[in-house]
Amino acid sequence: MKKTPRLIITFTLMLLFVSLIALIVRAESSSDTSLRLAGSDRYLTAIQISQAGWSSSANVVLARGDNFPDALAGAVLARKIKAPLLLTESSQLRPEVEAELQRLEVTKVYLLGAQAALSPAIESRLTDLSINFQRLQGADRYGTAADIARITGAPDAEAFLVTGYQFADALSISSYAAAHNIPILLTDLNSLPGETVQILKELKIKNITIIGGPGAVSLAVENSLKESGYIIERIQGADRYETNINVIQTLKFNRTGTFFATGENYPDALAGAVLASEQNQPIFLIRDKQIPDQTLAYLNTLRPQIQQFTVFGGYALIPYGTESILRTGSLNPRISLQYWQAYNYEGYQNELQVIPGNAAAVVDFVAPNWYCLNNIPSGQTAADGSFSGNNAFSDNDYVKLVKAAHTRGLKVLPIIASSWNNDGKAALDSMLADKNSRTNLINGLTEMIRKTGSDGVVLDFEYLSDTSGPNLTQFTKELGAQLKAQNKILVMAVMARTSSTDWYPEFDYPRLAQNVDYLNIMTYDYSTSVPGPIAPLDWIKKVLVYTKSQGVAMNKVLLGIPYYGRDWTETPSGYQRASVSLSTALKTSSDYKAALQRLTSSSDSTGIPYYTYTDTAGAAHTVYYDDPQSWEAKLSLLDQYNLGGIGSWSLMWLDSDTAAKLFPILQRHLR
Repeated sequence: MKKTPRLIITFTLMLLFVSLIALIVRAESSSDTSLRLAGSDRYLTAIQISQAGWSSSANVVLARGDNFPDALAGAVLARKIKAPLLLTESSQLRPEVEAELQRLEVTKVYLLGAQAALSPAIESRLTDLSINFQRLQGADRYGTAADIARITGAPDAEAFLVTGYQFADALSISSYAAAHNIPILLTDLNSLPGETVQILKELKIKNITIIGGPGAVSLAVENSLKESGYIIERIQGADRYETNINVIQTLKFNRTGTFFATGENYPDALAGAVLASEQNQPIFLIRDKQIPDQTLAYLNTLRPQIQQFTVFGGYALIPYGTESILRTGSLNPRISLQYWQAYNYEGYQNELQVIPGNAAAVVDFVAPNWYCLNNIPSGQTAADGSFSGNNAFSDNDYVKLVKAAHTRGLKVLPIIASSWNNDGKAALDSMLADKNSRTNLINGLTEMIRKTGSDGVVLDFEYLSDTSGPNLTQFTKELGAQLKAQNKILVMAVMARTSSTDWYPEFDYPRLAQNVDYLNIMTYDYSTSVPGPIAPLDWIKKVLVYTKSQGVAMNKVLLGIPYYGRDWTETPSGYQRASVSLSTALKTSSDYKAALQRLTSSSDSTGIPYYTYTDTAGAAHTVYYDDPQSWEAKLSLLDQYNLGGIGSWSLMWLDSDTAAKLFPILQRHLR
């Protein structure tokens, strides 16, 4: 990607707050957005869900995070008292949960289960925090569910009945039950527990819907309920996933928003059910790395009406590729990374608006050029791994832009670059060689991601010594492990290579690819000193052939796509170059009535457009650029080489007219 001079990175700009508000308002009208609520573990994911849904809450429901029985009916209670559901360890109130209670300004906590589930130590800590508590419990899981139902009631004389020995069926019904204040009661396989029989009578239940097949709740239980005068319905499927879909299809959910969680474990869906219940929206249960056929088929029928996709849990549970299939319907999901290059605050806002209304249909990640590695301080001999952003940006400015992108359903991966000069090279070499400096940079990037709410980072380390290659590989290994543990994404941008003996041996493609989520090969800037194409197709193919020959997993490769062209001016001392957009190139050709031509080859019949002209001062110019036809030819390589997607430089070169031509092509090839 192109380097942004340090002077420009630190260029002072005017903060246009009113424009940002307008951006956010416009973005909120987008027809399709996506969101992932995830922490590094189940406890932190529940907190993320709480923070997404509640700015404050007098009440909280607290459940044990490492076993499910007492918590299965908890979503109905939480919705009843307008509270989030949090998880903690059995033996203690986790510090992060304690902090969330304080953020919410909680005055009362409902504890689900007996002291074996949530220990007296938790009660003691709540007392220390001056928070009241009420324990809901029974002699066993059936009694706890019954005790919860005594508080929630059953105003419509209805109840759901699920097995007490598995969690999936309860999760399928939990958001609907919570939205409609219908209690969830538990049963054994072959007999109805006494606690459940008693609460059915107390609540004067008339209608019972059994969730799950006879392998979960037997026909003997169903028949005994019928004999007792209850009206019984059953929603079931061949397995938990088919049952889940049948629940969603049968009941009257609001399907403009959909939530997704793993069906292999319970915590994320349990905590998320309360948030989903706010708008009576369903939770789809997903296999970790495989979407059940029936689930995907039903989603495809719903897709035109879905406005919001929300995933509960990290990438280890539902990988990004699975999320992309859910969101787009494409069985071969590809990543669209758009570099977000601007020189001031307003520029970032305007570029975001260039992306069409349904941004997630064509873009997954945006990567803003915000940060640059600091050079070696004067009087010192080594870089410390620190980095700087735009001097005119506050931390809150970054946060606002991240939120604006998130509102459009886009993930944000800020770029960390290094200066494209000898000082920057020396700093990068020094940092990579020193373990303490690498650690310092990793910690700084982790903190930056946390503070800004970003989703990962793009490394753009282009100018370094050949001998620093192993250190670069080691750094990506260390950073990749750290970000993966936090469910964050790492992209490495690398210079294009066509053989093991050509330029840039410091970029060890196969080893770097093992350490990162995506390897973005910058297949552009082919012609840099004399007029010529930015990214000729023949050369790109050579790069991809070399990449594949090195054993790189090609589904991790992002193909560099240029949105810019170059206008070359002939001078007595050589050529001067200026980058131009497609719109500028076409306007110039029109103004000077230049004849458009295409540079083709035996293997590229489409070719690259170019033209020549003489300006009013008599200077000769040659202009090479890309247009929809050449973009189409480049994007066809995604199928040919089974690539993971694209990394496009950059949104700065697009306008609404260009976007109207380009993004339908992207959608066709990516989705």
